[in-house]
Amino acid sequence: MYQRKKRGWSQHLDFMALDIGALEISLLLAFLTHVGFSNMIGRRMFWGSFIFLPFLDLAIMVVADTYHGVIRRNHYQELSRLLNQTTYLALVFGAFLIMNEADLSGSSYVFFQTVFSYVVLGFISRTMWKTHLQRRLHIRNRTGLLVVAKRSRLYDVVTELVNHNYNTYRIVGAALLDENVTLRDEDKVLRHIKRGDTELETLPVVAAGDNLIPYLVTNWVDEIYLDAPEEMPIDLIDQIISMGITVHLSLNNLDRIVARHKDIEWICGQAALTVSLGYISGRDLFLKRLMDITIGSLGCLATGLLTLIIGPMIYIASPGPIFFHQTRIGENGRKFEMYKFRSMYMDAEKRKQELAKATGQENELMFKLEHDPRIIGMKQKKNGKWKRGVGGWIRDLSLDEFPQSFNVVKGDMSLVGTRPPTVDEWEHYKPAYRARMSTRPGVTGLWQVSGRSKIRDFDQVVQLDREYIENWSLKLDWQILAKTVLTVITRKGAM
Repeated sequence: MYQRKKRGWSQHLDFMALDIGALEISLLLAFLTHVGFSNMIGRRMFWGSFIFLPFLDLAIMVVADTYHGVIRRNHYQELSRLLNQTTYLALVFGAFLIMNEADLSGSSYVFFQTVFSYVVLGFISRTMWKTHLQRRLHIRNRTGLLVVAKRSRLYDVVTELVNHNYNTYRIVGAALLDENVTLRDEDKVLRHIKRGDTELETLPVVAAGDNLIPYLVTNWVDEIYLDAPEEMPIDLIDQIISMGITVHLSLNNLDRIVARHKDIEWICGQAALTVSLGYISGRDLFLKRLMDITIGSLGCLATGLLTLIIGPMIYIASPGPIFFHQTRIGENGRKFEMYKFRSMYMDAEKRKQELAKATGQENELMFKLEHDPRIIGMKQKKNGKWKRGVGGWIRDLSLDEFPQSFNVVKGDMSLVGTRPPTVDEWEHYKPAYRARMSTRPGVTGLWQVSGRSKIRDFDQVVQLDREYIENWSLKLDWQILAKTVLTVITRKGAM
């Protein structure tokens, strides 16, 4: 009976236990060295650290997916991942020690010794355990896998499996799927199989065509990897399954689909291949939404304070509403009202058509002017130079974007995403442009931190948005947020 392999962080409980053990030992050593055993037992700080930090470390492991690909990582990659995990832990641990400074003099000593010991012990324990697992997997009877494919694809399929098999399977041989094929002497061995730059031992080709079933009857094969041709060999698969042998069916024809994210799901009781431009797990979706609500709520408070300061300035320079709202297109074409501080005169939308025609941008999806006269306070002096007003510096500092915090909290937008187009822009989109709206629109995004207003080619914007969607991660969101702050401070790409 086939047992599906564990997936996600639950398959790495052993490494998690090792890391927590390394953390507890590191804390013990630091407190013992600094205050001694008798003084350590009675200290509230010790027990707080000893109980609280492992739970924090556990949360970091799960959220950061620390152990993804842990078995195949080299020493440098392992140390890098461990340092990344330790950094998050150290930030919270340091804050905890600072808040309890009165309970322990010289807490910096405890901090640095704990962090250093944790990195050393964690790295040693992970490395030793990986070595043990690899040796055990190599020695024990691993799952015997027979590779079945057509002659024209057999070498490529085996090479691909070998390069992605980290001692989980023992590939016992190969078989030809071609019909009415006689296994010739030159076919009986598959040669020159390589893993990376290393050439491995040859692999025996044990059967071909109608001889496959008789071979399976008399030889040991745990599971079969079947590289299915365009016409699925249903009868053959049924025969193999009836023998109690598990079949892994490769859908190699799906390689022609360019989408990076493919998964098999049950849809209304039917097996279906799900293909998408981007992918987000339920856990990551929850964490992204939590980040939006947390930072968005702070943004709402900041918007209230900014209203008291710049609200009167906007009204004095251009009497009218302080806030500007406009219908925008959100995720998958949903319409919503987006809010901003008004940085343009009241007739800005009417004047846009005239300016677009005058500058030859009638058919452009990105309307940009270096000196836009619609911006509040923007005036050209007699000497030809332009003077910026309140609207100009509001836009330069991106203060006009703060009211979008309400959109973020409501769920119309996210902190990071793709910029939502206007209805008019959306109606002129090409099919390929629609890809950028397959995710929730954001206050900032990859193209904003990759040149901002200097990017005039809309195809380049779409490419950057597509890159963001295809490679999305929480880490990428944080990087974009950090770059956004830097871009606003340096006014890089601002107009």
